[in-house]
Amino acid sequence: MMDSEVVPSSLVEIAPILRVANEVEPSNPRVAYLCRFYAFGKSHRLDPKSSGRGVRQFKTALLQRLERENESTLAGRRKSDAREMQSYYRHYYGKYIQALQNADKADHRRLIKAYKTATVLFEVLKAVHLTEGIEVAEEILEASTRVEEKIRMYAPLPPLDPDISNQAIMTYPEVKRPNDLKIPFQVVKECTQDFNERNFIGKGGYGRVYKGILTWGDFVNQLVAVKRLDVTGFQGNKEFHTEVTMLSQYQHENIITLVGVCEDDKEMILVYEYASRGSLDTYLRDTAMSGGPSWPQLLKICIGVASALDYLHNHVAEKHRIIHRDIKSGNILLDENWNAKLSDFGLSRIGLANQQNTFVITNLAGTHGYCDPQYEKTGFLTKESDVYSFGVVLFEVLCGRLACDFSYSDERRFLHHLARTSYKNGDLDKIINHRIKKDIKPSTLLKFSAIAYQCLQKTREKRPTIAVVVFQLKEARKIQLGT
Repeated sequence: MMDSEVVPSSLVEIAPILRVANEVEPSNPRVAYLCRFYAFGKSHRLDPKSSGRGVRQFKTALLQRLERENESTLAGRRKSDAREMQSYYRHYYGKYIQALQNADKADHRRLIKAYKTATVLFEVLKAVHLTEGIEVAEEILEASTRVEEKIRMYAPLPPLDPDISNQAIMTYPEVKRPNDLKIPFQVVKECTQDFNERNFIGKGGYGRVYKGILTWGDFVNQLVAVKRLDVTGFQGNKEFHTEVTMLSQYQHENIITLVGVCEDDKEMILVYEYASRGSLDTYLRDTAMSGGPSWPQLLKICIGVASALDYLHNHVAEKHRIIHRDIKSGNILLDENWNAKLSDFGLSRIGLANQQNTFVITNLAGTHGYCDPQYEKTGFLTKESDVYSFGVVLFEVLCGRLACDFSYSDERRFLHHLARTSYKNGDLDKIINHRIKKDIKPSTLLKFSAIAYQCLQKTREKRPTIAVVVFQLKEARKIQLGT
């Protein structure tokens, strides 16, 4: 049972919520689920980096329970979640609390516990009503005020100290950052010639990127890309540490390599392998650019990105997977041999791998035009969210344009709308990039466009797994090359 006794000390505030969830579960499993759901969201606000001892494992265990209970509790629900919470609170206050108050001999111990439970239920009720845009009924507001007055008469909710070393949840391995990635700031300055503007090559999501030549440790005259966080704006702190954690733990030939990190003097600098051909979006933004990738090279790039995603979704560990959350052509770097290197892991999240449908409840993030519509609507991030975004990239490659083109004011503005419509109407020929159109074999186009279209299905259940996408793209490449 997910009881308060296993709550990490940094999340002590959610312990009463989980106690209430366990208490009400026999009488109303859906209300218990909503309490745990609210506790999960609050745990993110209390420790967004999951840096506290046992927090990552605790969140994983709670998320696993939420996944397991969502559908089963929905089956027995006859009202919206807000109405369900309202009905339960009315019943709890009107029947249970008032019965205790009116008893011939008041049981103060049970009354105190009931007031504490009602306080938590009201907290969850307010959150659910806010989510559904429904006002809390006046009678419930009045009841909660009376409960607050009673609570003030007694001792406040006692704090819980769950810092027990032998808790089972503490035995799971924590993800640790290796110290051998640290590079002194002076070395980084020398590498970039003191961040000389001549070495400036672009602006990332939260900082400027410079080209450099690194000599440090095992690296001698190594060409690198140096991303320097703008610390004055206090932007990207969380993304910086997420990126370090992800790239230091997970390596793949189609994922950009993290060479080192610098945090001296409050600096936040990431040093990567240098991708000499830049990002894929550069060649899609201007298809007239000379020296762009050929159709076979584009197929190779797509297979590389899909292989990186397959690794993240299915092969990083036995019990969890990585969801990138910001798949787009701008985050696909290319080396001198047109090998794809997936980059920018600052928005990535960890999800369970031993469930058929893994989801992570998170604040909306990503890039407009690439974002999974179900994720935008519900806030539930899944591995299929990455698949959807990758489907947009596949059509970008095929059509020679970016996901959003604001020069249009109709459905052509967003490629995912245009691609779906064109595919369903049999009009793909009209939107394919003219530069590569003559080089694409009809049977290759058939297979490539079919898997891209499947990725763009509006519901996640209809999208293919990334492993299926990899297989189909490799089949398309075999057809194209005649092998």
